[in-house]
Amino acid sequence: MISEKEKIILKNFGQHLKNLKEKQKLSYREFYKRSGVNTGDIIKYENGETSPTFITLTRLAIGLKTHPSVLLDFDFEVDFSAGLE
Repeated sequence: MISEKEKIILKNFGQHLKNLKEKQKLSYREFYKRSGVNTGDIIKYENGETSPTFITLTRLAIGLKTHPSVLLDFDFEVDFSAGLE
């Protein structure tokens, strides 16, 4: 089961991904062509419904023509001192 903190992280990651895509004015179709990641999956990531695997994260970065670390450079808005519970 996913914790509330993990839900916050997924939502924030999704918003960050969406912002990166929109900054480049990429349509879902173009992003799919560049990354090979299914449009439906991209939408799920943007909505914070699920998290990408490491390989998918790499594909998303390729689609954005950036380094994968850029995808993880966002405010998690979570206090990790008490774990993820």
